[in-house]
Amino acid sequence: MRVSFPHTQIGMGKWGWLLFVIAAVFIGSTALRLGPHYLDFQVIQSVVERLPASQVHGEMTRGEIREHFQKQFRVENFSFKVKDIVKIERTKDETIVDVNYEVREPLFYNIDVVLSFSEQRSFQ
Repeated sequence: MRVSFPHTQIGMGKWGWLLFVIAAVFIGSTALRLGPHYLDFQVIQSVVERLPASQVHGEMTRGEIREHFQKQFRVENFSFKVKDIVKIERTKDETIVDVNYEVREPLFYNIDVVLSFSEQRSFQ
C-alpha cells in the first residue's frame, strides 16, 4: 500500500516574488540616487591628483591652487564652491590640500542619507 503525499510547491510564491521585487526596487533606487555622488568624488580626487606636485609647495600661492580647482570644477560642471570645500594649510615644510564636503540626498518621505567625502594630500 502506497502513501501519497500532497504535491508541494516548487519555487517562490507570489508573496516571495513581491518581497523580492520590492527589495530589488529599493536597492536599485538607492544606487541610482547615491551612485552619481561617488562618481563626482572620484572626479574630485582626480582633480587633486592633477595638481602639479612639484609646484604646489614652492611656487603656487593659495590663490593659484584655488584657481586650479575652480577651472577644473568648471570643466567638470560641478556646482561646489571651492572656498567651501577646499582647505589649504601651509607650513614651512609642506602644503596640505584638504577637500572635505557632505551631500544630503533624500531617499523617501522624511528619510535622508548624508554622504561625507574627504580627500587630503600633502605636497613637499
